[in-house]
Amino acid sequence: MRAASDRGRVVFVRLPVLSDHRACARTFVVRWLVLAIVIGTASSAAAHQSSVKYVDITVDGAHATVKLTVAPSDVTEPLGLPADARPSARDASTPAVAAFVAHWLAIDRCTAAAPTAGPDPDHRFVVVTWDVTCPERIDRRALALDFTPFFAVDQRHEAILTVHVPGEDVEPHVVRESEPHVTVRAGEAGSVVDWIGYGMDHIYSGRDHICFVISLLLVVVLVRARDGGGWRTRTPLAALRATAAIVTAFTVAHSISLIAAALGWIALPSRLVESLIALSIAYTAIEDVLKPDVRWRFVLTFGFGLAHGLGFASVLEQTLPPTHVIVPLLSFNVGVELGQLTIVAVALPVCWLACRARGPAFYRRIVLPLAAAPLVVVAVYWFVERVTM
Repeated sequence: MRAASDRGRVVFVRLPVLSDHRACARTFVVRWLVLAIVIGTASSAAAHQSSVKYVDITVDGAHATVKLTVAPSDVTEPLGLPADARPSARDASTPAVAAFVAHWLAIDRCTAAAPTAGPDPDHRFVVVTWDVTCPERIDRRALALDFTPFFAVDQRHEAILTVHVPGEDVEPHVVRESEPHVTVRAGEAGSVVDWIGYGMDHIYSGRDHICFVISLLLVVVLVRARDGGGWRTRTPLAALRATAAIVTAFTVAHSISLIAAALGWIALPSRLVESLIALSIAYTAIEDVLKPDVRWRFVLTFGFGLAHGLGFASVLEQTLPPTHVIVPLLSFNVGVELGQLTIVAVALPVCWLACRARGPAFYRRIVLPLAAAPLVVVAVYWFVERVTM
């Protein structure tokens, strides 16, 4: 019993192992439900803050024009509004906003003129524009850019940077908090590594995608005994095979819809897509508890994967360059897959060890419902929020 209790402490992360499983379950579920509420509300607060900003620099001789595009909800501070306010693009196009945004970026050895702010043609975003003058021609040398103030506002920000000469289309760079100082040449394209990293970052920052992957993995370690009377823990190899089937279905599906949507072949309302993603988490987590041995789960996973791919595309489609999109698109998708595999590499062993340590019957009866409960709570919260947004 002592050894079993020690194992219980490892599996249940500091929760006391009680002889009364019901008391243990109550304590466990309360803590996990609190965690789910915190995750849901945190993501709600962050949803108003657009993590991606677009920086367009057009170089002409010793002069350059900088355009930095932001969502109106990103500039509530200089407007004197609450952080969760949603001003219109026109209301956010003020001199105070222009000065606030222009401070985010500095170009080495160049003097900046006074910035202006105005709504974009669709009146969805604010475009802050300013000119810079340098002591020598900058269309033939590298530009040294400092994004340190940009990331001081929010480390989760990402800058989609394009530096080009007039009349040329160039693939953008992705600038992250880890490298705030960037040196680029006019007309120079971003690297494949940038786009792979962008895809991985999107997975790691996407709580809904992480929750869905975890909901898929909760049951792959379980299999019904051949006599039909109970459950047993899958061998590591069998669990890997089951995981491969589900993850492959998800990967193929979201790759298809991601590519199709990013290329403009499919277009669905963002509210519908994001709501479907939330529903996919809730349904899968509930199915984990009610029927963990569904044989056709990979088919349902494929269908849900199509919705998740559209979610990926909603982020990517505004980032892709107007031409030569294949390399950035495929590289982003590779990054998504790599990020997804790292999540599987962590979550799958945890699920298998939990099932092995406490036994398949206990895992099926206690651990599985308690692990699925916070996923359902946060998914329903997201669904309601997205339907009403």
